[in-house]
Amino acid sequence: MKKEHAEHNESACDYLLQSGKYNDWVVTTAFYSAMQYLHNALFPLEYNNIEYSNFNSYYDSICNYKGYAMLNNRPSKHQATIELVHTRLPNCNRFYRWLHHESSNARYSNYKVTSQVANTAKNYLTYIKAHLA
Repeated sequence: MKKEHAEHNESACDYLLQSGKYNDWVVTTAFYSAMQYLHNALFPLEYNNIEYSNFNSYYDSICNYKGYAMLNNRPSKHQATIELVHTRLPNCNRFYRWLHHESSNARYSNYKVTSQVANTAKNYLTYIKAHLA
């Protein structure tokens, strides 16, 4: 993912947060912005003496290497990112996991998100971004 995409989503997050409406989308854009910032920081990535230029090449390769494709039980791309953040950027781990959980909740379970959760999402995005700088 390009850093510009992360910045675009962060700008949308800021706009939505400032509007005071659509807190579910504040959380969602904060999560996707964080994911893109993290992908940008992680890649290119060397794993098992192979350099991966981007997340998709890593994901396809690691899933085939571990035999997930044959077992038809691949981890989701989100889960693969969570595992990468856990091992490669542990200081961002709990913030990124929280953003993932809350954005899933906002998108699939309950779109009624409080302003406190929306503000926390933005703060966690800010922390992740600052940590990667």
